[in-house]
Amino acid sequence: MRQFALFLKGTLILTIAGLLSRFLGFFYKIFLAQALGAESMGIYQLIFPVFSVCHALTTSGIEVAISRFTAFAKREERNAYLHAGLFLSLSASLAVGLILWNQAPFIAANLLHEARCEPLLRILSAAIPLSSIHACFAGSYLGKKQTGLPAIAQLLEQAVRIGTVWLLCSIHIQQGKAITPELAVFGLLFGEAGSALFMLTFTSGAFPNIRSITKYMTKCKELLKMAIPLTGNRLSLTVLQSMEAVLIPLSLRKSGLSTADALSLYGILTGMALSFIMFPNAVTSSISAMLLPVISEEQAKGNRKNISVAIEYTLQFGLMIGILCMGIFLHFGQPLGVLFFHEQLAGEFLATLSWICPFLYLTGNLNSILHGLGKTSITFFNQLASILVRILFIVGFVPLYGIKGVLWGLLASQLLLCLLGIRAIIPYVTPTVGLDILIIKPLIALFLSIGGIDLLKRIIPALHMGMEILDLVVSICMVVVGYLVVLAGFGVWKSIRWVRGGRG
Repeated sequence: MRQFALFLKGTLILTIAGLLSRFLGFFYKIFLAQALGAESMGIYQLIFPVFSVCHALTTSGIEVAISRFTAFAKREERNAYLHAGLFLSLSASLAVGLILWNQAPFIAANLLHEARCEPLLRILSAAIPLSSIHACFAGSYLGKKQTGLPAIAQLLEQAVRIGTVWLLCSIHIQQGKAITPELAVFGLLFGEAGSALFMLTFTSGAFPNIRSITKYMTKCKELLKMAIPLTGNRLSLTVLQSMEAVLIPLSLRKSGLSTADALSLYGILTGMALSFIMFPNAVTSSISAMLLPVISEEQAKGNRKNISVAIEYTLQFGLMIGILCMGIFLHFGQPLGVLFFHEQLAGEFLATLSWICPFLYLTGNLNSILHGLGKTSITFFNQLASILVRILFIVGFVPLYGIKGVLWGLLASQLLLCLLGIRAIIPYVTPTVGLDILIIKPLIALFLSIGGIDLLKRIIPALHMGMEILDLVVSICMVVVGYLVVLAGFGVWKSIRWVRGGRG
């Protein structure tokens, strides 16, 4: 039970921080979209595949390795893994940042096919080492199930990013200068700097001395044994994802759109619609971050029962959140997109993408479970298959059907990824609940809550608030409350054994 209490506390802290960060980020995206415009937003979004490749190459594998080793290391050895990981990640990130600075013109012109990305890439190169510092400390603290500092750092990063961009935009407006994507990248850079300095400040007393260098070299070798395969897998996937991101505007041009229109559509999809879809992911990603060390520790103890309960609880919670969000975006997606982004297409994309919610919110948790079990190769091949499906749709369908081909590819790939993940964890689960609890009752609760609220608003005109945004927010909140109440009436909450008395 103590193990679950730690898991729940850590998840709650990360969820609150994640929701606050996503809340700030969501309105930041609205501000950015209106300040930059759809085309400039598309240019800004093009640099993130490059950032993802750099992060995968320098940090992602080491961060996971630090978290996993810290989870079951002796207390006196935990800092050694952090210091070793920092040395490895910083060395790699400094080298990669220098390469990115020097090769920015080539990458912008020949890989991204957009020369206007060159100054953005140069600014981005300075953020890579700072990002590695933040990631290594976060991995260490999550491995120790101490989520307070990573949560604060996450919020600080977002606040500094938003504050920097707002200040720069205000200065440019006062001086009569145009607002460009470079300002948004400066915000990213200062956000990473703020979180890195915060982590370094609050852990300044835990640095190694030169006499223990041999011990840290040993820890480096241990980390590399796990990190190199993880990095190779993540890098392969990230390169394919980057190829996918570059192919979308190129394929849209082949469908008959101009460069400006293609970039605008890409900006609306990635910078507007997907920001809405990913907003609830703050809850499930918090669970995902805490799952890896918990599953690793239970596996080290040989406690298959606790692993089974943890997996089943995660699946149930993910499906409940996913089905609720699917209904909200399907029913309210059109007005949400128009109201917040003033883009009809953003609303249409939201309604179409709503179907991926149950699968999208599950896959991150499924991957963390498999990483915790040491099954990193399975997650690699599952994600590889998913990305290849999306690329196939982009190459084969987008030139013929336009942006719809991208949306179809996203739906098909998320469904495939979720099914492959479920198949991989089935041997570790002893089922205690059926499909009625997992899927059927949440779907009925969703139908009753949305239908009931719509009926109430017709019967009681006073429920219409008069203001469109207030009316929309109140309607969504009523649907959420109705959904939870109906689930409670169905006795769904009682099925969560871990909360009631599962041994943790």
